[in-house]
Amino acid sequence: MTKKEVIELLVLIESVYSNCIFKDETIQQWLEFCSEMDVEKVMARVKNHIRKSPFPPTIADIAVFSFDDNDFPTILQEWIKKGRERIESDSNSNKRGRLPAWLAEYAPRRSV
Repeated sequence: MTKKEVIELLVLIESVYSNCIFKDETIQQWLEFCSEMDVEKVMARVKNHIRKSPFPPTIADIAVFSFDDNDFPTILQEWIKKGRERIESDSNSNKRGRLPAWLAEYAPRRSV
């Protein structure tokens, strides 16, 4: 959002909520946080908040941050594939050593 859009947003909030008056410090914080947000999404959330709440919105009530696309799903798929391959190779080897003496007494006994 631009500075002008943030000011328009704050004017809208002040005009709807007559008991709400923003201080200079508050305006600075709104400008800082809202600079990273999408104006259409924020305005939609403000309008929705106005319909539902008799109290002025906080930044947290209307915040909408855009997230950059990342390659997490592909990384996750690679991890799943490597894990599956590791499990298959472990089950194929199927080599088990003898139990240590201290663990053997607690292991379930097989009747032969």
